[in-house]
Amino acid sequence: MKKNCAPLTFGLLAGILMVPLARAHAAEASPPQAAASTKQPQWKSRAEYNAFEAFVKATDPNKRISLIQAFLQKFPNSDFKVNAYVVEMQTYEQLNNSAKAIQAAKKILTLNPNQLDALAYLSFAFPYTYKPTDPDAATQLSRGLAEAQHGLQVLQNFPKPANVSEAQFDAYIKPKRAFFNTAIGFADLQNKDYADALAPLQAAAQDRPNDPLTLSMLGQAYLNSSPPDYNDGIWYLARAAALAKAARSPNAADLEKLFNQEYQYRRGSNQGEKAVLAEAASSPTPPSGFSVSTPPKHKPTGNKNLDAFYQLEDALVVGGNTAQANWKQLKGQPIALVGTVDSVQPGPDPGTTLVNVDITPRAKSTTGAYNIQLEDSTQPDAKLLQPGDPVQFQGALSAYTSSPNFYLTVSNAKINEAVLKMAAERAKANELKQKERRQAPRRPTRRG
Repeated sequence: MKKNCAPLTFGLLAGILMVPLARAHAAEASPPQAAASTKQPQWKSRAEYNAFEAFVKATDPNKRISLIQAFLQKFPNSDFKVNAYVVEMQTYEQLNNSAKAIQAAKKILTLNPNQLDALAYLSFAFPYTYKPTDPDAATQLSRGLAEAQHGLQVLQNFPKPANVSEAQFDAYIKPKRAFFNTAIGFADLQNKDYADALAPLQAAAQDRPNDPLTLSMLGQAYLNSSPPDYNDGIWYLARAAALAKAARSPNAADLEKLFNQEYQYRRGSNQGEKAVLAEAASSPTPPSGFSVSTPPKHKPTGNKNLDAFYQLEDALVVGGNTAQANWKQLKGQPIALVGTVDSVQPGPDPGTTLVNVDITPRAKSTTGAYNIQLEDSTQPDAKLLQPGDPVQFQGALSAYTSSPNFYLTVSNAKINEAVLKMAAERAKANELKQKERRQAPRRPTRRG
């Protein structure tokens, strides 16, 4: 039942990002007219020109695909073959058919390895389509990284046409540069090169400050770096979750869950989460001094039983590497405390009982909150305990959970026999009373 864990690897994050590729990529600016190449393409016939013009003017995407395929079949040696494949790729994007769009992009690169639209689309699609469980995952990763690095190099050498404004040129360059840098950062994350992932992901976030995928990856890079940067990591996870929610993305719930998990892992509770999400929604970067602090430690109360529990809680709600190291030492260690029964429920296995125990004043006064969960498998009378019963127990620490309230799980629990005897006698007495009520003679009903 242990809920706290090390920060999620990006493999899981990649798995939950399922935005349709064409929809997410559609906002990219149309390319400016670049400087003429050394060899100008030429039409070989009027029929070739008419066939090309037909699919360019087609408004129905399915009809356009048919016209493109007819053009490629009829004019296989056309100087405009790459242009036809580019339109085909873009049309499949429009149809949300990413597999076909990727095929078209690969055809483009066999004819022109430097074609920016194809390189950009493949890099854009890479984090969505990569599957670490595939037999050729290593090949996919290597190829995706190489394509992104090559695309970035081509883009860096791409000249701005004289008749294009800086704003128009930036509108074309920035999304592609972001796709390439995001793909490079993604590959670094998959290879656990977290420090290397930071620079490309930071650059991508500057070019696309409102892209949840890039921001969530950047957050993961910060959290997994050595040492972890919890403040920046949690901030960018919060911004990714806030932007996804505002856009009604199908991934919004998963991204918010990821943020919640990491925030509570660091903070020890969900206190302040909503404020961070609201702030992150309105700012692309963390404000000066932003910090997700660890919870303050409890002051000694003089109650040895209560202070012993607080000491365990303080050691584990700090989050991060400190909590992991502390838990490594604490797991399996014996524990013996005194509390009151909060609730009792059947255990996950037949014949087992879970006894939830209150120790702290907060747990005793809060419905549904408890501090200890005893896993009992050898004392059948444990199921007879009732809320408020005093209970003394011992066992071994086996797990802990920090949200929505901190509690420890104790396995192989042994509850004081005197408490169980009291519960059994009470249950027997209650059963006798109910039996007596059932057997008591009823008064005759008076008839009018």
